[in-house]
Amino acid sequence: MQKRELPSVVKIRKRIKTNRLLLRPVTLEDAMDMYEYASDPQNAYYVFPTNKSIEETRENINNIFLKNPIGKYGIELKSTGKMIGTIYLLNIDEPNRNAELSYVLNHNFEEQGYAIEAVRALENIFFREMNFVRLYARHTLDNRRSESLMERGGMVREGIARQEVEFRGEMVDMCYHAIVQSDYRDLLM
Repeated sequence: MQKRELPSVVKIRKRIKTNRLLLRPVTLEDAMDMYEYASDPQNAYYVFPTNKSIEETRENINNIFLKNPIGKYGIELKSTGKMIGTIYLLNIDEPNRNAELSYVLNHNFEEQGYAIEAVRALENIFFREMNFVRLYARHTLDNRRSESLMERGGMVREGIARQEVEFRGEMVDMCYHAIVQSDYRDLLM
């Protein structure tokens, strides 16, 4: 009888440590930290509707992070224990070994290298341990900060999907970036 290998999503770690961060499952105890940035229009603008109450944030944690936690992480500062954002894989396509990367960071913690540290940690797991071949992310054309983070993470601009999503009442174009396993190996050299 041949030994069957576990699906790669089962291999995703529950906790990932970096120099300054702990990527770990989001819990209801994170509601206040998440509400701090999810209720801030500056933070939520490109990602999701602004949370109007702590109850809405708890409901979002339950629906997004607790019901299907695989590949979804809170970004916690090791020094304080504060959750400053989330990073996760969605649209995981195991047969084709690719997935989409999504993230949001409390704007009070931007420009300190936390986002790229989290992206690189997840890329490491994605390519080295899960043995996936393509990680992609997308952003609205005017979201230059997200585009910059994608490029610093080794992603290459692939193209534009025209009128792909509804954003603030109108259909907008989305710009796709991706990194493939060979690009990732080149980054390590």
